[in-house]
Amino acid sequence: SDQFPTLYEEYLNDATIEIKIARVDLVRPNNILMFIFRRQLSTTGTVADLCEEARVMHSRQHFIYTYLAQQRLFRRIRFALEKIFARPLDLSLSTDRNTTMYESAKPMALLYQPLILYDDTFILQEYFIPKSFFRQWYDQLKIIIQENYSHVFLLNLTIRFVKKDQTTFLSYTKNADCYAFVFYFRIKCNEVGDQQVHMLHQKLIQLAFDCHGTFYLPYRQHYTFEQMFQAYPMINEFFEKKLIYDPIGLFSNDWYENYQQQTVINQPKNINLLPMKKIGLITNQFSIVEQRRMHSFRHVILNDVMREKFRKFLRTVFNAEPDYVIFNYVNRAVRNSANQNDHDVYRDLQHALKTRQFAFIRGLWALVKQIVQLRIQTKDQIRQQITIFKHLGYCGKINNIVSIGDGGRCISDLRQILKINDGRVFILNDKQRLTDIIERNSFFPIGTFIPYDFRNLTDVPIPSESIDLVVCYMGLHHLPQEQLEQFFRMIYRILRPNGLFLFREHHARQELIPLLDVAHMVFNVVTGVDYESEINEIRAFRTIEQWRSCLRHVGFEDTFVYNEQEDDPTDDIMIVFRKPEQENQIINTEWNENYQKIIANPESNYFRPCEWLVVRICMQFGQYLNHTPFYYFPFVKFLVHYWSLFLVETKLSIIKYGLQTTLIRSAGFQMNVFVGIFMTISFLPLIFFSFFVRLFSPRTTPEYEQLVLEQTAEIDENVFNFQEFIDPHIDNVQVLKKKDCYAIRVPRHHIFTSILKKLAMHIGKFNLHYISNQDDQIQVELSINNDNAQCLLWLKQQASIDVIYEYKNPTDNKQTNLIVGVKIKELFAFIRNCANFESDNSMTIVQIFDYFE
Repeated sequence: SDQFPTLYEEYLNDATIEIKIARVDLVRPNNILMFIFRRQLSTTGTVADLCEEARVMHSRQHFIYTYLAQQRLFRRIRFALEKIFARPLDLSLSTDRNTTMYESAKPMALLYQPLILYDDTFILQEYFIPKSFFRQWYDQLKIIIQENYSHVFLLNLTIRFVKKDQTTFLSYTKNADCYAFVFYFRIKCNEVGDQQVHMLHQKLIQLAFDCHGTFYLPYRQHYTFEQMFQAYPMINEFFEKKLIYDPIGLFSNDWYENYQQQTVINQPKNINLLPMKKIGLITNQFSIVEQRRMHSFRHVILNDVMREKFRKFLRTVFNAEPDYVIFNYVNRAVRNSANQNDHDVYRDLQHALKTRQFAFIRGLWALVKQIVQLRIQTKDQIRQQITIFKHLGYCGKINNIVSIGDGGRCISDLRQILKINDGRVFILNDKQRLTDIIERNSFFPIGTFIPYDFRNLTDVPIPSESIDLVVCYMGLHHLPQEQLEQFFRMIYRILRPNGLFLFREHHARQELIPLLDVAHMVFNVVTGVDYESEINEIRAFRTIEQWRSCLRHVGFEDTFVYNEQEDDPTDDIMIVFRKPEQENQIINTEWNENYQKIIANPESNYFRPCEWLVVRICMQFGQYLNHTPFYYFPFVKFLVHYWSLFLVETKLSIIKYGLQTTLIRSAGFQMNVFVGIFMTISFLPLIFFSFFVRLFSPRTTPEYEQLVLEQTAEIDENVFNFQEFIDPHIDNVQVLKKKDCYAIRVPRHHIFTSILKKLAMHIGKFNLHYISNQDDQIQVELSINNDNAQCLLWLKQQASIDVIYEYKNPTDNKQTNLIVGVKIKELFAFIRNCANFESDNSMTIVQIFDYFE
């Protein structure tokens, strides 16, 4: 290492050397390995034929950096081999310099596949040491890099030479020529790993200052503002210039937001900048665009740039068939004079694919490749989404998801990565298919399927403001243009404030539209879409700004965050919009905590519907016998409904209150199990006997609940008389410390429902805050009469309720019964909203369920 500066400076002046790589031997830091690549003896230069994409890292290098580089034993073997073979193991050489250096490290950066997922990342950091202080720096550096850390591993330490730079404003070599030491760390993505890197960076920064050096600013913010000012004394002037040229803060990042706040700078003065031309955004209309073209194949094949983009599409995006095969078919069809337009070319391609040799076997192979490609694209879409969610800070904030236009492609992976355990999933698609199993990567359904006609964009039975994320990968350009606004308003309705709408669309610049047409037609012909479906397919492509205008018009807020598939020539961009946050309308009232309380077991409410279902089964059985022999009674259907409701309620209780509380401590659960078994055993002989006939022709529970109310209307009396104006069964009225607030005791069971409805509809305008010290949800049974679909749709769209169980009345097919959960503070408002439907007998509030104790 002592001879390194002398030798390296000699190499700097050697014109025959094309590439110099100086690398510290991390096992024996006294050794610095120099790899020299000289120009071949030739009188002519070499022009590298560079590909459009960088060369992908060799699998050998990927294997080294993913699985081996962090192992200390391998480090010894690696540097020994590099000395023996006199070449870096992680460098793929070529005959020219450009190709050697033009390499993508994407496989290394991903750190997953094919065997293990690592929660690690790589960090670069660079320090610049003047030539005259090389030995002082390096003597201390050798001690630092030999220290061991549990969560940080130094993979590479290379040395390069940077000449004095007095041109760049924030120059790190403003005063002298410097040696640059580039550290390449691999760290664990956790707090310990970050702390250890912080400690290591602080040691190296202080050592650099001792040697009159500087450090590179970006990457991790492991330095103080004072240290940054010492390395870059012109930093305050930099921030001043930033405010002058960007007074509204249009350009920013985490580094700027952190350190700009710590600086003390003068307010920017007005300077004579060039006049800026303002560009207005179209945000107040839906523009109808052209949705079919007839000569896109010809435009693509006869244009050199578009033709190469089409080849790239067949190679990187849709490679179900070898790219040269499909390209040759398209090329011949376009140049066939008998084909006058895209429809003729499509029919020609259909005929070519159907009549070629081994068409059936090649079709099966194409199907297999499509499945493989679908998984690859799904993983990339997941990567894009997770990147967006992390950038927006939404990880851990997403529960309920709606997927539009597919079988739930990314849902399972998203729920696993985001650790979503109890959220709801809705799948909106035209129909369910066997291929959905492959698409969703699950044999079983992953959510509630809602059939949706994409030719008639109607509203959906999903509660308002109940969804955190809506995803649509199908392409909005396929939807009827005149119905787009209605479609966006439906999505806006179901999203919660701050909910996200994420979709993928092409940035359809005018010159790109023919390629987009061809990409769609080739996809259709290879996947077997018939001619009639192809010619009727809507392709209303828009630019990204046009899509943004459409969504801003509806009320969405642009996050200006996007992502896209790498190497996609069709510019298919993932965009995300947000529903703006609204002012919180819920007012928390402070209560006097000294009043006498009745405290219920909250999980017991989940088992009251089952208990009362048994009561209603018995009542309906008795009524049934008034007009029909018992052996026609639907015993089995009622048993199925009982146990289905029991399982649903038990699952909800376990999720919310835990397994032990539900199965061991809950009297409601134990009662339901006993009653259900008893009812099943009782019904079995009746079912058995009824089958053959048709083939040939108690527990004491507390009696009261307590309601805590607030009266909002002005009443003449000082204390409201509940017995006189509401119900004589109300007693134990307590006036709370807050004016017009009461705690009252009401009987349980059926009269409980009657009293709550009277209170909700009274002119005194009561607000309900607690029922027996509970303020969460309470369950309500509703009956939708006469098959009133409008009433049922309205009910499911209410944000204040959760539909828990729904079934058709076995004795009346025109009646639908629902068990719903309603927030206690919103119960009275819900009752008032149902009054119009109850008045015309469209809906009945059958019962509001109380608690066990």
